Amino acid sequence: MPESLFQMPVSRSSPRRKQGSLVSFEAHAARMPIGTMTPHHGSKTRWLGVAPALMAALVLGCIAVPLRAAEEEARVLMLYGLDPYLPPFLAMDKAMRESLAGEAGGPVHFFSESLDSQRFALETLEPELAALLAKKYNALPIHVVVAVSRKALEFFERHGQQLWPGARVVFVGFLGYEFKPSLPPGATAVVSILDVAGTIDIARRLQPGAPRIVVVSGAAEVDRRGEQQAREALAKLDERVPVEFLSGLPLPELVARVAAEPPDSIVIYLAQFRDRDGRPYEPHEVLRAIVKTSRAPVYGAAESIMGLGAVAGSVASYESRGRLIGEQVRRALAGGPPDPSRTVLAAPNRCVADARALQRWSLEERRLPNSCEIRFKYVPIWRQYWWQIGLTLVIVAGQAMLIVALFVQHRRRRAAEQAELAQRAVLARASRLALAGELTGAIAHEINQPLGAILSNADAGDLLLDSGMDRRNELRAILADIRRDDQRASEVIQRLRDLLGKQKFERKEFDLNEVVSDLESIMRAEARRRGIVLEIRRAPETLAIMGDPVQIQQVLINLVLNAMDAVAEEPEARRTVVVSVAKSETGAVLAVRDRGRGIAPEHKAKLFESFFSTKRNGMGLGLSITRTIVEAHGGRVWVESDPDEGAVFQVALPLTISNDAPSPHPA
Repeated sequence: MPESLFQMPVSRSSPRRKQGSLVSFEAHAARMPIGTMTPHHGSKTRWLGVAPALMAALVLGCIAVPLRAAEEEARVLMLYGLDPYLPPFLAMDKAMRESLAGEAGGPVHFFSESLDSQRFALETLEPELAALLAKKYNALPIHVVVAVSRKALEFFERHGQQLWPGARVVFVGFLGYEFKPSLPPGATAVVSILDVAGTIDIARRLQPGAPRIVVVSGAAEVDRRGEQQAREALAKLDERVPVEFLSGLPLPELVARVAAEPPDSIVIYLAQFRDRDGRPYEPHEVLRAIVKTSRAPVYGAAESIMGLGAVAGSVASYESRGRLIGEQVRRALAGGPPDPSRTVLAAPNRCVADARALQRWSLEERRLPNSCEIRFKYVPIWRQYWWQIGLTLVIVAGQAMLIVALFVQHRRRRAAEQAELAQRAVLARASRLALAGELTGAIAHEINQPLGAILSNADAGDLLLDSGMDRRNELRAILADIRRDDQRASEVIQRLRDLLGKQKFERKEFDLNEVVSDLESIMRAEARRRGIVLEIRRAPETLAIMGDPVQIQQVLINLVLNAMDAVAEEPEARRTVVVSVAKSETGAVLAVRDRGRGIAPEHKAKLFESFFSTKRNGMGLGLSITRTIVEAHGGRVWVESDPDEGAVFQVALPLTISNDAPSPHPA
C-alpha cells in the first residue's frame, strides 16, 4: 500500500507501464534520430513502419491512465460480523461516511460484506465464504478493512492477508475495554462501553424504592459477554438488591416472565440475538414485545432502544462513534504509523431518557441528572414555534385592524358622500329658487296670459247667455278655449313645481330632446321679456340618457340665463341665444351659444369654482352646481370663448346602451 493514498502524484507511473512492448517501444523511439520521424528526411517505407507503433502507444497510453487512476482511489471494505442493517450499524455507517466526505482528500469507495454470524454457524461456512471473497477481490485491492464486531476481526486475522493483502484494520467493538481483543499490527479500534452500572444508577434514581432488578439477555456469544459485564457492574452496588437474570429464554416464556414482574421492579434489557434453543431474534423486536406486556419500566444501555419504549439508560451516541470510525479510517488511508495514544477510542456515555416512557410510567423527570438528554418531549406548538406564531398573530391582528379601519373609512366615506349628495341637493334647490326669482316676471306673464284669456271667454259667455238666444255652439267653443287656457296655466305651474320641488336624485332613462322642449316652454316668456331671440335646435334622433331630467333642465336654465345676461347689453342684432342638441361619437352634446363679448382669459380657469362670479350681484354658485350635476351624470362641461363670436358652453353626457344599439328598422 502506498504511503498516502490521498497524496499520490497523478503523474507517477504505474508498475504496469514498465512491462511489455510499450516500454520497449518508447525506449527505442527515444533512441531514434529526429530525422527518422519526419517525411522530409526519411523514406516512405520507414514512415509506414513508425505509424503503427505510434498508434499502439496512443492506445496503450489511454488504457494506462484509467488503470493508474483506479490504483489511486481509496477503497474501504465494511466487514460485518452481524446483520449490517441493524439500526446501530446504519446510524454509525451514515455518520462515518459523512465524516469522510466532509474532509479533504480524494474519493473513497465503499464495499460491504456480512458474515451474519448471529444467524448461521460461521465455522462450517467459513472455507466457502473465504473462497468466494478471494474470487471477488482478486483484482481489486482493498486499502482499509473496517471489522465490525469481534467475529469480523477474527475472520480478518485468519484470512485477511490472503484476501486483502496490505490492508489496514479499524476494529469496531461493542463490548468495552474488558473484552477488547489483541489487535493486528497497525490496527486501531473504536469500542463502546456497555455502561450497565450507569443505567442501573439512572433506574434507581427514578425508582429509589425498587425491590428487585431483572436483567434480560440472550444466549449468543455477544449476549453472554454483555451479561458478564452486567454481573460485574451489579456486584459493585453498595446496596444488595435482589437481581434475577433472564438469559436466553424463548420469546413467549420471556414475555410471560417479564409480565409477571411487580410494577415497582426494574427491568434492564441488554440484547437478545439468540435464545437457548438457537432461535435467532432481532433485539429491537424482543424489546418491543417486552415493553408491550411489562408492568414495570424497562431500561437499556444502547442508544438504539431509545424511542422503542425503554425509559432511560447510560448510552453512547452512534453518531459520535461513527465520527470516530471515520477519523480512524482517514488516518489509515493516510498511511502513517498509528498513534499509540489513539489505538483504542471510545465515545463517552451519557444519560438519555424518553419523555413518553417517563409519562407512561409516571416517573419524575426531576430525579434524572441535570445533564440528561430528554428525547421525544412534547413541546406545545405555541412554545416550539412561538416567534412564528407571534409573528402570524401580529400579521393577522394588523390585517384585522386594517380591515376594520378600511370598513370604518368606507362607512365614513359613504356617510360623507350621502351628506355631500344632501348638501348638493340643498344647493341645487337653492339655485333653482334663485332661478325662479329671476324668472318671476316671465312666469307671471305665462300664467297671466291663460288667466286673462279665461276671464275674457267667461265674459263672452255671460253676454251670450244674457242675449236669450240659442247659441250653444259658440258657448261650446268658449268652454273649449277656457279648458285649453286652464291646461296651459296648469302646465306652467306643474313645470314650476317640478323645478322648485324638494325631491331626491332620481335616475331614469329619458330623451334629451324632451328636456330641451320643456326648456323652450319655460324660457320663451323670459326671452320675450328681455328682447332676446331664443333658438332651439333639437337632434333628429332620440338621445336617451340615464339621469334626473329635472337636474339636467336646471343645467340648461343656468346656462341659458347666463347667455341671456351676456347679450343683454349687446345690439339687437347680437341678442341671440342658440341651444342645440347633437349626437357625438362618445354620447350627446348640449351646446348653449351666445354672441356676447366672451370670457376673459384670466377668468376662464376659475369659471366653474364655487363663489366665483363675473356678475355684479352674482353668488358664484350657478356654474359650480352645473359642473357638479353634470359630473354626477358621468359627463363633463367646458367653455370655449371668442371675443368676436361670444362664448359656447358645452355639456357632454353619455348615452344609454340601448341608444348605441342599431335600429331594428333601418331606413
